[in-house]
Amino acid sequence: MAEAEPQPDESGARAIELAKCLADCAYFCHNYGVIDDTQNHGEGGGTMPFHLWPAQVRVMWLMMTQRLLIILKARQLGISWLCCMYALWLCLFQPGKMVLCFSQGQTEANELIRRILALYERLPEWMLEAVPKLVKDTTEMLEWDNGSRVRSLPATQKAGRSLTASLVILDEAAFLAWARQLYTALKPTIDGGGQLIILSTANGLGNLFHQLWTRAVKKLNTFTTIFLPWWSRPARTRAWYNAQLGEYTDPTMVKQEYPANANEAFVSSGRVRFPAVWIEKQAENVDKPSLAVDLLPDVLRDMEGLLLYKLPEKGRRYIIAGDVATGKETRDYEAAVIVDMETWEEVGCLHGHWEPDIYAEHLIALSGVYNDAEVLIERNNPGLAVLTAFKLLGFKRVMNGPDGKPGFYTTAKTKPMIIGFLAEALREKQIAVHTPAALDEMQIYAYGDDGSTNAPEGYHDDLVMCWAIAMYALRTPTESETPAIPITELIVGVRRARE
Repeated sequence: MAEAEPQPDESGARAIELAKCLADCAYFCHNYGVIDDTQNHGEGGGTMPFHLWPAQVRVMWLMMTQRLLIILKARQLGISWLCCMYALWLCLFQPGKMVLCFSQGQTEANELIRRILALYERLPEWMLEAVPKLVKDTTEMLEWDNGSRVRSLPATQKAGRSLTASLVILDEAAFLAWARQLYTALKPTIDGGGQLIILSTANGLGNLFHQLWTRAVKKLNTFTTIFLPWWSRPARTRAWYNAQLGEYTDPTMVKQEYPANANEAFVSSGRVRFPAVWIEKQAENVDKPSLAVDLLPDVLRDMEGLLLYKLPEKGRRYIIAGDVATGKETRDYEAAVIVDMETWEEVGCLHGHWEPDIYAEHLIALSGVYNDAEVLIERNNPGLAVLTAFKLLGFKRVMNGPDGKPGFYTTAKTKPMIIGFLAEALREKQIAVHTPAALDEMQIYAYGDDGSTNAPEGYHDDLVMCWAIAMYALRTPTESETPAIPITELIVGVRRARE
């Protein structure tokens, strides 16, 4: 029997409902979304209403108002379903839209299509009569008679390159094998005014997702960041979290799956060399401000990239450990740390880009100010140029490495040794690190697939290496030759010759 024609008041009410849905996707989702119920949270039947939690309402609002979104989340918060509902709303209420859904493989991408189709088919009959009709339905494509379409694509290197998209959804972005190539290919598809939503749980450090997030936090790109901690789901209480801790053999795994903050998510999910709890022991030390420029000795006042936390004290001995830039395409920094040899406290840090001879002069000047401190720098490649500059300038306060030669030669044997020294010093809180950038580097310094340790791709470990070399120097102090010429006079002479 045919459905009775709706009465004018019923028709008017439905028109108002459609207007509300058009105006607010959160309203559309909360009142008409029906999602899978795989864990029996609903009333049976395998489905449940998609009633939004406060955190989901906020995310949906940002989806409606921001063009570039990056979402870092704990597990099982319904954000993929939220993206699917947003894609459906866009297609039904704004004609001619093209939505591209990417995931790890075609199967995962097709799952997003399946969800969008399920959300559409579960709308009430009266709404299905009122909204655009589905005219194409495959595992990889949905199309409506208003010209809007949704396509699913695997995350390959060139996927979506030739398309122009209204919305791109990049699901589980931290786990994509070709993330950088895909991002390069798909970003132009939305640059004409389209929208990009990148979402994922964390998967360690240095991948594209981590880099985009980090740059967004620092306001180096225009992405809006959303972090969703474990308690974003209302049923998750502290008692629930404590129960998870008891059910996992490694508490770090709980922090990886259910992080409380973004840093915890990335660090816990990565193979970091120095556990976060070791780095956290240094938190009180980074509150120490660097000295004002007018307090510095004249020879140091114009030195760029210099932070000093304590001036030298008479009778105390200091060590300066340095790392020289390798000259890669993404150039590392010349860096050095100045450490009190008795307390193992950092009293200064040098960090910047200089030619080898200028870097050598800076180290000589610091040595002179800090009671003729001995200097130990990495000898590999460009380090030889700095050591040569020392020799030409008559500077002799240079320490030898394990091989008995000036400088520290980093090899597959010596690097694990000094990194191990640094690990022990952090674990036992034997050192006091004052420079925040050094702790930032230590926090993301990680194991590679081959077991070696380095900074993640696109990041630096100059200050990590400075501290590691300093650990060797502090454990094996030696006396180098006393300079024949006072160091302050040596620096003045060099500067006059240059002028």
